[in-house]
Amino acid sequence: MTNEAIAAIKQAETRAEVLCRVAEERAAEMRLRVETEGKAHCDQVEAEALAQHAATMESIRSRAEALSARKCAEAARDAEALIEDARTRIPEAVQMIVWGIVEKCL
Repeated sequence: MTNEAIAAIKQAETRAEVLCRVAEERAAEMRLRVETEGKAHCDQVEAEALAQHAATMESIRSRAEALSARKCAEAARDAEALIEDARTRIPEAVQMIVWGIVEKCL
C-alpha cells in the first residue's frame, strides 16, 4: 500500500473511533433523559392515580354514610312502630297475665 492509502485508512479509523465515542456519549445522554422523563411520567401517573383513588374513596365513604343514615332512620321508624304496637297490646297482655294467675290460684 502506498503511504497515502495508509494515511487515509488511519484517518478513517480515527474518525470512526471519534464517531463511536460521540455515539456512545449521545446514547448515554439519551438513556439518562429517557429514564428521567420516564420516572417523572411514572411519578405523575402515580400521583394522578392516588388522587383519583382518594376521590373515589371519598365518594364511596359519602354514599356509605348516607346509606347508613337512611337505614338507621328506617330502623328507628320500624322500632317506633313496634313500640307503639306493643303499647296498644299492654292492657290485653296485663289482663291475660292476671287472669292466668287467677285461674291457677282457683
